[in-house]
Amino acid sequence: MGRICSTVAIKLGDKGAIAVRAGQHARAPAPAVVVVDTVGAGDSFDAGFLYGWLKGWSLEEALGLGAVCGSLSTRAAGGTAAQPLLEEASRYAGRTSG
Repeated sequence: MGRICSTVAIKLGDKGAIAVRAGQHARAPAPAVVVVDTVGAGDSFDAGFLYGWLKGWSLEEALGLGAVCGSLSTRAAGGTAAQPLLEEASRYAGRTSG
């Protein structure tokens, strides 16, 4: 890592996610959900992670939101039917607001 890519986030399915940035390591658990369909879970993870990243959250917080968004999106069929809104995802991620 370094010159080409300074941050890497890796999804681990029901085991959550891990990330590394400039020697800093973070791990986030995935909330337990009844999985119906995993289509779009990666995109939802990316959206949550990037939201936190762009808001200036810590690596742990951004990764946590990504893991929550990816997990919750699997609760219904079709990539977007169960995507959480920020308010719901923030509660799962332990934040009071976005």
